[in-house]
Amino acid sequence: MRKTHILVALALLLALSVSAMAQEDEDEEKWRNFEVTLIGGLNFPMSDFKDWTDSLGAKTGYNIGLSGGYYLTERFSFGAYFAYSAHGMEIYDLNYKLYDIGGYLKYAFSGESNFEPYFKVSAGAVIPKFATWVTQDRNLLRELSYDPTLSLGVYAGFLYYTSDFGSLYLELGYHNDMTEDVEGEYASETIKLASKINYLQLRTGITVFFGPDN
Repeated sequence: MRKTHILVALALLLALSVSAMAQEDEDEEKWRNFEVTLIGGLNFPMSDFKDWTDSLGAKTGYNIGLSGGYYLTERFSFGAYFAYSAHGMEIYDLNYKLYDIGGYLKYAFSGESNFEPYFKVSAGAVIPKFATWVTQDRNLLRELSYDPTLSLGVYAGFLYYTSDFGSLYLELGYHNDMTEDVEGEYASETIKLASKINYLQLRTGITVFFGPDN
């Protein structure tokens, strides 16, 4: 129930933001309608995720993905994404994997410069597949799939235009996955994750725009 309340509150906040920014920009003529972005970068685990007990701490990982969005106004866009992340472990040759799918809202501070700063928030569902001690004696380590749960992110970054409709980008974000008490199952036994997962993301890639003029 708590996760549902968080999601509803976030949706209301984003809806108000959409309305305010769309009204602000409604008189500007759009030069782009759609964007497609290739995602790649690094994840830096924090708190419990980094300092997992029994030498199971996550190392710096990588993330890849793809997103696409539609511009309501010159500066404001919304879209969908899919991302995959993987973190190795300090000792064992197993991984923490995250399959993340959801939506985003982005506000771009566009102008005459080739640099375009932006701010972005995301919300979706993440499916964890985590290295976990299983069996009643907890003496066997397996990559166990868990139920989907809420995924939230906030990012700041900038684009650099390499052509009229193409750019490189760099962004830094904070990501929080509500994995506390999320359940997985092994040999008819239910196992719960003990805490939330949070990490910093440094991402870069290519964004291509499509509009009425190309």
